[in-house]
Amino acid sequence: MARLLQHTTLLTSILTCIIHLHSIPTSNSCGGFWCNNNLRLNQAAENILFIQNQNKTHPLESTVTAVVQILYDGPSERFAWLLPVPTEPEVDVSSNEAFVRLMSSTDPQFVLEEHWKGDNCQFVPDKKNKGGDVMATTEESSAGTEESEEDVTVIKADSVGPYDYVLITINPDAESPAKVAVDWLQKNEYDVFDSTATVLDPYLEKQMMLLAFRLTKGSDDAADVGSIRPVVLTYKSEKPMIPLLPTAVAANDDMGIRVWVASDHPVYPVNYNSLVLNEALIHWFDWRSTYNDVVTAAANEAEDGQGFVTELALSTASYKDAIFSVNDEEWWKNFQERYVKMEPTDSNGFDAIQEASWTVRFWDGWRETVAASVLFPKDVSLDDFGTSPFLYQDQVQVNLTTFLQLLEINVVIPLKHTQDLLNRQPHLTRMYTTMSAWEMTQDPVFDSDELLPQVSNVHTANITVHCNNDVTYWEAQWTIHLSGGGNITGVGRQFWPYLVGDMPATSKVEQLSYMGASNVIRDNQDEILRTLEKGPIDRTSGSYRSCLCVCVGKLLIVASFLFLIF
Repeated sequence: MARLLQHTTLLTSILTCIIHLHSIPTSNSCGGFWCNNNLRLNQAAENILFIQNQNKTHPLESTVTAVVQILYDGPSERFAWLLPVPTEPEVDVSSNEAFVRLMSSTDPQFVLEEHWKGDNCQFVPDKKNKGGDVMATTEESSAGTEESEEDVTVIKADSVGPYDYVLITINPDAESPAKVAVDWLQKNEYDVFDSTATVLDPYLEKQMMLLAFRLTKGSDDAADVGSIRPVVLTYKSEKPMIPLLPTAVAANDDMGIRVWVASDHPVYPVNYNSLVLNEALIHWFDWRSTYNDVVTAAANEAEDGQGFVTELALSTASYKDAIFSVNDEEWWKNFQERYVKMEPTDSNGFDAIQEASWTVRFWDGWRETVAASVLFPKDVSLDDFGTSPFLYQDQVQVNLTTFLQLLEINVVIPLKHTQDLLNRQPHLTRMYTTMSAWEMTQDPVFDSDELLPQVSNVHTANITVHCNNDVTYWEAQWTIHLSGGGNITGVGRQFWPYLVGDMPATSKVEQLSYMGASNVIRDNQDEILRTLEKGPIDRTSGSYRSCLCVCVGKLLIVASFLFLIF
């Protein structure tokens, strides 16, 4: 009886979830000098900012700077990251706040210009509706003291920010160079998978170097799930490239990949399709609720599931202070001038930490800076102090001079330097896609082309709201007139009338090449217009409800069978 009751309760829970389909709210813990910043980041995407520094006279002297936000899932002490590089890179760190700010300032926008038809609604809002190298302290480098161990040569071993890293080359004549690399990394406490060897061969055949990162033991930079400090790599290369093959070893299904490239001209994917989204599938009143699903469906329509949506291609002048603003510059200047003149007492040091925390506690390096500047009693931890600073104000000793120096080196300069990198080039392009492991069969390469058009991240359409005195603005019928042609009609603002699968997710799939050339692989615009002319599917009809009930019923039967077995 208890077993049957347990199964009934579980089945009831499943049915309740199917009916309600609501999300559980999460909280963002914030207090004292600490604040949990993980929830401010997109945890589903790999984010990379490339700076393409082309040398037209001597192409082989061209360099690429990559700012990579590393996302992970698992115990932080097991974290390891492996990256093939063509030449020895310069290694530094950036700040997650750079990606938070760059993302928010370049995100797509879906803007509706509103018009009304009929009597006034009960409530009408505004007419415009928006739908939605002092980077870090390092220990003494071992560069220049190449150290060989059988078929592995250590070119450099060092630390930066929260990381230890090593740059190695593998003897190409070894019996299995990839296995040699993995065995050596595991032996030296870099936690890489055995299966990594299967994807390293293409890089080692080109005699590329391997750059491996791990968190420094005792680092307080990461939790068990989230993002840790972005890495900055500068190396010789003509074109930016993402080494996806190693990523495929542990990639989640439909993993997001977001790329910004600052270059001399707009940028396109050389060996991946370029995708133009079908805007009729975007929920214009709440674009974030459907956007990722539409991009995933669009990427699946590309050849071999390999394509990018160009979300933006504009002048970097529009983003000259997107990462480190004029206000940040002014705050930092005033903060320094005020506290440098003060007597370095514990009280002034505490006041400096308190004031700085309101501005920079979200920025990477903050915890480390406080930890290195404050002497705690034996029974007080860094977290105790950070959570309830005023409780321990009279028990701690604060070195104001150390705090100001480390605040600049660890916290402020990494963010400012990332802005300086972005400002080096006149054009910024942002691209996005999602991919699963089986689609990561070639590394995407990007290049610039002066004949490519600009692409705005602001999408506009006209909406006619059919008002009357019996309904509110939010309940009224409406018609959206898309700029690319076609109309969408719906009622209310909560549910979008079209779902992924009702029509193609791309209006066009094309392969771009140099000098503006384009090979259109698929043009879906006529099919989209025909679907829009027919109108949306009636999802409240009896046949649709019957189908849904049958599907849910089958799910419950299968779930019940599994519970009875286990």
